[in-house]
Amino acid sequence: MRRGNTRKCTAVLVGVGLLIGSGAGATAGAGAGIAAESDPTSPADLPEPTQEQLDYSVQRWEPNNVQEWNTSESVVPLVTNKKDGDDAVITLASDILFDFSSAEISDKAEKAIAKTVENVPDGTKVTVSGYTDSIGDDAANKKLSKKRAQAVADVIADSRSGLDLTVKGLGEADPVAKNTTKKGEDNPQGRAKNRRVEISYDDS
Repeated sequence: MRRGNTRKCTAVLVGVGLLIGSGAGATAGAGAGIAAESDPTSPADLPEPTQEQLDYSVQRWEPNNVQEWNTSESVVPLVTNKKDGDDAVITLASDILFDFSSAEISDKAEKAIAKTVENVPDGTKVTVSGYTDSIGDDAANKKLSKKRAQAVADVIADSRSGLDLTVKGLGEADPVAKNTTKKGEDNPQGRAKNRRVEISYDDS
């Protein structure tokens, strides 16, 4: 009797072990299958993209969406000429002529200034006016603009002693562009245009 019971117990234990082992194996196998499906190991394992995905990944060129770069606003010439009634007005960009808060002119700039008045007849009354932007104290701006106008006038006098020169420092008066935007924000391009020296004379 004891031997028979021992054999039965052994058979039950082996059976339970097999069931547990087979269950763990099945679970591990299912997990491995899921991992294999969710983690592709090469491009060949990836699914084919849908047409919607392909359309979304392509950027189409449309002429109306292309922005052109206008260099006319980014490159400021040293000298510009215009007519104001009977007067000829030559505008010199201060940012090119002078360093920040300086009234000293380089040798190269002196040659360019002299060239602007080389055809003005002797005896002509020429007004040299300096301007600044609206940044800073008004009195200081007028002082700086006067110094810059005088520096330009000195160059003109050296090359054309026969001209009758008048020098003015007008500070931030008579701006040719907005110092601020419509929203009240700073407008660096506008301020740069306002920092200038103008040479004007009767050209009727």
